[in-house]
Amino acid sequence: MRTLILSTALLLAGCGDAADVLGNAEDETVGNATTQTEAEGAAISSYGNGVITLESPDDVATTVQRLEAALEEAGFGIVAKLNHQENAGKVDLELPPATVIFFGKPEAGTPLMQEAPEAALDLPQRMAVYAKDGATVIAYNDPAWLASRHGIVDQKDRLDAMSAALEGLAQVAAGNAPPAGDAATNEVQ
Repeated sequence: MRTLILSTALLLAGCGDAADVLGNAEDETVGNATTQTEAEGAAISSYGNGVITLESPDDVATTVQRLEAALEEAGFGIVAKLNHQENAGKVDLELPPATVIFFGKPEAGTPLMQEAPEAALDLPQRMAVYAKDGATVIAYNDPAWLASRHGIVDQKDRLDAMSAALEGLAQVAAGNAPPAGDAATNEVQ
């Protein structure tokens, strides 16, 4: 029953086909990311749930510092920074390190919201950096998923530029690419 409900929800959301959701595990290329669909329809770094992930070899604090520097160098405004571990500690709960940074450029996100005002639920862009199973993970929403979720159809070039910029920022945060100066990174808005 859970699989049927999940497959129906994903199909209605335009996030996959019944074969993938009902148990055919396979690799699939979506945008700039290759995904592996699991038997129950969840996806790893996927279009299915809209989350792209990348591991960093360093701890959360170091990875967050690199991300903040990359955002600043690329001219992004940091709107908010949430330290979930710190917030959990304020109510006597434990949580591994987890930080979310909200960032953007109004000239990029505004046209998306002009086409689909509900896209404001997912904008500005954000990246989460968290510890999981001994690894540091960087996660962000796939712009193609955002477009699908909100019915955005007339922004392909902008979404492609956002995808490239987010990928570049994540790579810099993970220590896999040199900081900024990269034109693609400057396009995320």
